[in-house]
Amino acid sequence: MLRKLRHEKFMRGMMIAVLAIVIPSFVVFYGFQRTSRGGMPEGVAATIKFGTFGDKVEVRKFDMAVARQVLLNRLQGYAHLTGQNLDQRAVDEIANQAMVVREAVNLKLLEHFAQQNGIVVTEDEVLQDLQRQIPPEQRAMAIRYIEQRTGMSFDDYVARQRYALLINRVRELLASRTRVSVYDAWLAYKAKNEKLVLDYVKLVAENYTSKVKVTEADLRDYYEKNTKKFEVPDQVEYAYILVRKNDIKTSITVTDDEITSYYNAHLEDFRTPPKAKVRQIFLARPVPDPENPMSPEELTSRTAEVRVRATELFQRIVKGEDFGTLADRYSEPTVLPPRAFDEETTATDDNTTAGGNLGFIDRNTAKAFYGDAWTSAVFNLAPGAVHPPLETSRGFHIVKVEERKDGKLQPLEKVRGIVRERVLEEKATPVFEQIGEELRKNSQKYTSLEKLAEVTSRTVQVTNKVDKGSLFLPGIGFLGDFQEAVMDLQRGGRSDVLSDVNRHLVIEVRQEYPAHTPPFEEIREKVEREYRLEKARELAREEAEAIKSKAVNLESLRAAAAERQTTVVHTQPLKRAELLRELGPIQNLDEQLEQAKTGTVELSVLGPEKEPIGYVVWHLTERILPDQEDFRKELPQVMREVLDRKVETLINEYLRDQWRTLGNRIKISPVFL
Repeated sequence: MLRKLRHEKFMRGMMIAVLAIVIPSFVVFYGFQRTSRGGMPEGVAATIKFGTFGDKVEVRKFDMAVARQVLLNRLQGYAHLTGQNLDQRAVDEIANQAMVVREAVNLKLLEHFAQQNGIVVTEDEVLQDLQRQIPPEQRAMAIRYIEQRTGMSFDDYVARQRYALLINRVRELLASRTRVSVYDAWLAYKAKNEKLVLDYVKLVAENYTSKVKVTEADLRDYYEKNTKKFEVPDQVEYAYILVRKNDIKTSITVTDDEITSYYNAHLEDFRTPPKAKVRQIFLARPVPDPENPMSPEELTSRTAEVRVRATELFQRIVKGEDFGTLADRYSEPTVLPPRAFDEETTATDDNTTAGGNLGFIDRNTAKAFYGDAWTSAVFNLAPGAVHPPLETSRGFHIVKVEERKDGKLQPLEKVRGIVRERVLEEKATPVFEQIGEELRKNSQKYTSLEKLAEVTSRTVQVTNKVDKGSLFLPGIGFLGDFQEAVMDLQRGGRSDVLSDVNRHLVIEVRQEYPAHTPPFEEIREKVEREYRLEKARELAREEAEAIKSKAVNLESLRAAAAERQTTVVHTQPLKRAELLRELGPIQNLDEQLEQAKTGTVELSVLGPEKEPIGYVVWHLTERILPDQEDFRKELPQVMREVLDRKVETLINEYLRDQWRTLGNRIKISPVFL
């Protein structure tokens, strides 16, 4: 049963709420975290009243859980994209209680937008989707798996999946109403791919610390004026027993025979999805203009007109008119799905969109991009056939399938690493679950953490002092599903056995340390470091401004730098991302580059404005525009990216306007501020 439970199709169904909704930053809906200053208060966090006589919508604990994870995943997504490590201070700051409440209100506002636009996702719809993916004999085990591994009830799981699908459909609706021009795409492509040559002087504040003169009186005065900077927050010391599945895996051997046997028994798991080469004529739904709003009746009437036009075009195709010619003349594409490229699908015309050509699309991509109805129609259509107009939230689609290809079985050598990991998972899971059961059984008998460790042959470990409410504990990692239980702990209290997919944890608060400001003598070195750095920033800025004031061109920049005994660095042609890595963290470099003309000299701040790490004085020496032919090849992907950004902008503008419009009809409980 466990093997069936971990079958790829089942796991895909189980994890759809985790994986399918990670892509947009604001639609990850699981996990609950309390604030860094203690537990999240119970009860109603906020109320929203839509309209003078509208119902009052409440923001409760479930909504806070959703919003909390939205913020965390937004930060984790940023860290992943930039290749940076998560900064714990940033995590705690972005996920503070006030931010969580505001994000929860935002999600309620988006849910209201969905209702106004007829977007509904029922729990039955979610259940039916899960039932299609999970065989009847596995459903009882599936519910148990959800409850044990995610820490939520099955009802919670379904509710959160419903919420996620609802917001995804909001995005889809906004995408259908958004137009992306080729010029928009070119501007985005140029910003990403143009190369620039700069000559620059970098002045790092740290290099000026030795030039700062320090007196004892200055340090004490600085300490007195900045005591908040030196405050140590509430801290705690945890003792814990931790078992990781990944540690168990390191002691397990996987043989070549086991890999081959698993592969042969699960061949269909390693087959690529089927593909279809499609042409499409797309007619967009009418889009209400905020400046000239339409009545519901007018919107219905205009939608019906588009439906009639789509039907007329289909009839013309049936009577013999050329599909491609009609597509070139009437199709209204906004953004196109990514194409499936491999050694068999790289025909010369695959890159073009002429004649409504979408190229080859695999079934998974089709479902994610266009939905079930479009996908079902296309992958059940015979090559050469044309389907009558399909209606989606985007508009009306007339599709023609030119070619179909079945999924291709990937050879063992290509997927050996994946197969090995699955075999390892199968062998480690029973051991991991047995350890969990043993911990749970003995946890009820022994209240002492040391005694529990002794009878289960485990080790008690103790953390250093960590900030109370921290999302990350050294030795344990990010708390994830354990957050609420750990935040509820009081001194002397011990958790139950907490389990997720990869960890079993029993944890207790060993010692608490209240917030305080250490005396000056105790942290004198730290005070001096901070004082020197603040004064060093001032010196660096003075020098940067002095160089900038004398630099009107490259020659004068070099002369001003030489006068200050510093060096001008000349870059190779670099894209903006590469340039940012070389110069350092300049927050508004894109905007400055857009406004700067070749030959001008600019001054930029490194790092945050309040506490910069330095300054850069730079001369824009040359711009090298990207190749137009490369742009044409990448146009579909670029338009998708631009559309995503426009949708995000529309969402942010809608939320901003709602906060302004509703005003005091959004009430946040003082407990949560």
